[in-house]
Order: sequence, then structure tokens, then C-alpha cells
Amino acid sequence: MKWKTALLAAGSLFAGFNAFLGNRQLVVAKEVVYSRKLPDSFEGLKVMLLADLHHKKFGKDQCFLLDSVKAASPDIIIFAGDLYSKDEFELDGKVKFIKALNEIAPVYYAPGNHEMHHPDLCVAMFHKLKSMGINALRNEMAVICRGRDRINIYGLQMPLRYFINKDGSYKDLPVPDHNTIAHYLGQCDPDHCDLLIGHNPLFFEAYERWGADIVFSGHVHGGVIRLPIIGGLLSPERRFFPKYTKGLYRLGKTVMAVTAGLGKFRINDPSEIMLLTLTNKKQPSKHMKGHAWDI
Repeated sequence: MKWKTALLAAGSLFAGFNAFLGNRQLVVAKEVVYSRKLPDSFEGLKVMLLADLHHKKFGKDQCFLLDSVKAASPDIIIFAGDLYSKDEFELDGKVKFIKALNEIAPVYYAPGNHEMHHPDLCVAMFHKLKSMGINALRNEMAVICRGRDRINIYGLQMPLRYFINKDGSYKDLPVPDHNTIAHYLGQCDPDHCDLLIGHNPLFFEAYERWGADIVFSGHVHGGVIRLPIIGGLLSPERRFFPKYTKGLYRLGKTVMAVTAGLGKFRINDPSEIMLLTLTNKKQPSKHMKGHAWDI
């Protein structure tokens, strides 16, 4: 009986030590994302994807995080929601952080679910960022041009009811379809490459039906606890084994990049930023967590 107690204690100690280290790690995941609609002039575009900072700090004024982003030399930076948590009300530090990111490369930021808990604060935050020349997108589209070519970047803001019920429960949440996405964003542009910042990857089917070519998501925090082979254990909606947790996924002709994000407690699931290189050149077949990403 004593050996069982000792084994349990050792296991708990190992898990605690793993969590201690994991919650202080920051990794840079690097992937190549193919889209046949990407114009030649955008070949090799480097996109840095961040999400879900919440309360997490990476040194004074996020200096270590900023150094990691800068070292990757991205062409653009996408922040896919949950820049802050619902219980944060003093956002000067967040504004300073986004401004510092924007000095590295142009930032495109769309809100997540935590921003929606206090709509007035979110609106004020986005107005502040826009006044500083930052692409803060709340159901809006930005255009990047290179010569005569362009790509579109849409920033989706979904109402809080799609993430949590008024009583704080997660039962029977509505699931958006492509018409829901069109209601908030309008129709996509089939003549150009359409990039969509959609915080919740669990809405992937709706994003694909809407017509997005490449989707950038976070929200699921890598599944919070990552298990060997199985992957992420839990979603923010308290559901086990969510379908999309981290990495690249394909549905039809749409590719979705999901970052494990930066904040919140995690086990065997280090904080992550993703450096994505976009290409229109057909790639050799590759599989990631059972999902082929070449099209």
C-alpha cells in the first residue's frame, strides 16, 4: 500500500514540475500553408500568429515575447483574440504591447470571447488602437496590396452567446453556420485570397462554407492538457477532446492554423506563437495530427 502512495506522490510531483516548467516556456511553431489563390507577389509571406495572452507576462512589458516575434522577422502579425481576460479593466499595458508589435510588422487584431464580456471597453480599446494606425478589425476587412495584387484580411467578432450562456453554463450553445458568418462579415470575395481571423476554431465548418481560404484561430489553448497521441484534452466550453486544438487543419480548400496560444494554465502544452509561411506552390503531401494540409 505504501508503494502505491509513493507512486501517486511521485506522479503528482512530476505533473506539478511539468506544469511549472511548461507554463514558463514559449515555443515558436513553424509551418508552411498552401493556398492556390495566393497571388505570386505574396509568395513566401511570413505571418506571425498569436492569440490568448490573457494575464500572461513574458518579462517586463512582454519584452521576451516581443523579442521572439522580432527574431522571426514576420511580414505581418495576426492576433486572433483574447488579448486580455474578462476581469481585466486597465488596458494601457495591452495597448502598449500591440503598439510594440506593430513596430515590428503591421498588426491585424480581431477580438475573442473575453473581449465581448465588456463591449464598451472593447469598443474603446479598438478605437484607441485604430487611432494609432493599427488594423483592429471588428467584423471588418483590411486589404494588403503588392503592386496590382491584393489579399483580404477579415476580422470576425462573434457575440458572446456563441461562447457562453447568460447563466454561465455551456450547455446547448448555438453553432454558427456560413450564413451567420456572412451576417457579421458580409459575403467573402471569391476573386481574391481571403484570410479570416476567427477566434474559435470549433466554427471551422462555418468558416469553410463561408469561403475563407486561410483561417487563423486560437481559443482552445491547445486543449489545456495535452496527452501523448490523443492530443488536447479540454476546450474552454468544458468539452473533452475538442476537434481542433493546435496545428494545421484542412477542410475542402480551406486551411486553418490554430495556435495553442500564450496564456492560461496548461500541462504538457507550452505557450506558443506560430510563424506561418504562405505559398501557392504545391507542397509534398504532409500529415499533421491526421490532417493533410496540402490541397
